[in-house]
Amino acid sequence: MLMKLSAPMQRDIETTVRLRAGESRVLDVFAVAEEVQLRFNGENVALEDIAAVVAQLGAQSGCALELDGA
Repeated sequence: MLMKLSAPMQRDIETTVRLRAGESRVLDVFAVAEEVQLRFNGENVALEDIAAVVAQLGAQSGCALELDGA
């Protein structure tokens, strides 16, 4: 079951995905998810929940998704 992410975390994911999409059309889903998880360590959100949102936004942005992380 996916956890609902806080609004600040959601905005951070969106911003990070947009930034990475501008750098490369291949998005490393778990690297971005780990980066966000570290910034929001106090919220105790599973990496998989963050990665699911990263993947969804990356796909919507037209990025190829790299999924060989955690």
